Amino acid sequence: MLKFEKYQGAGNDFVIVNERDLIEKGIPDYNEFAAQICDRHYGIGADGLIILKYVANMPFMFFFNSDGSQAPMCGNGIRCFSQYLINNHLVEGNEFTVKTVDLNIRTSYDDENDIFTARVNMGKPVFDANKLINTEKERFLKEKITVDGKEFEISYIFTGTDHSVIFVNEFDDKIINTFGKKIENYTELFPKKVNVNFVKVYDKTHIEVITWERGAGRTLACGTGVTAAAVLSRIFGYTEYKVNVKVWTACHRI
Repeated sequence: MLKFEKYQGAGNDFVIVNERDLIEKGIPDYNEFAAQICDRHYGIGADGLIILKYVANMPFMFFFNSDGSQAPMCGNGIRCFSQYLINNHLVEGNEFTVKTVDLNIRTSYDDENDIFTARVNMGKPVFDANKLINTEKERFLKEKITVDGKEFEISYIFTGTDHSVIFVNEFDDKIINTFGKKIENYTELFPKKVNVNFVKVYDKTHIEVITWERGAGRTLACGTGVTAAAVLSRIFGYTEYKVNVKVWTACHRI
């Protein structure tokens, strides 16, 4: 029997296991294991799998999407991972650092009235498009692309993982569900595939985001996605420095 815990952040749900237990059970292929355990019909069901590793005596968040592919980071995932570490007495104090593939991320938490609130320093956004995707442009902002005959104005930003952002006047489920997947797999521009965020701006302090996640499909929330949307909303002058971001089930404050 394999010990696991399941958490959700704003509806974004994850199965969390300790790598020590995987080694003990002789589970060598984490990609296949992630796809099996995240299956909502034949597995536990989740948007992603988080594996606790240790690197230089620090907790490392090893993250896999529900299709078994690996991702460098997950915003809601790291919030859930932080509570997992606290619940299992694996860290001390209310501030600590979690390692990910590309970043060391500082997290803190408050635990008042039996309500756990995690605060994550997501680090600096990266705009070096010509180093990360197939373009000669240094920044890929408000560029026109055509996917299956439909034109989109799209921007690219790295907020711990790869994100594209499309601002819309209204959400259209058909476009999100159809073209979210098509843009995710538009590998002639995004060689590692990409997360796709559809963003509606309500006013200077409120936006809403629906994310089609790379390797997971349409999810209830995406922490790195709302970060990407908030950063670009400010850069384009749509919002102030602080903004409330609505997702399907909750509201992030950034």
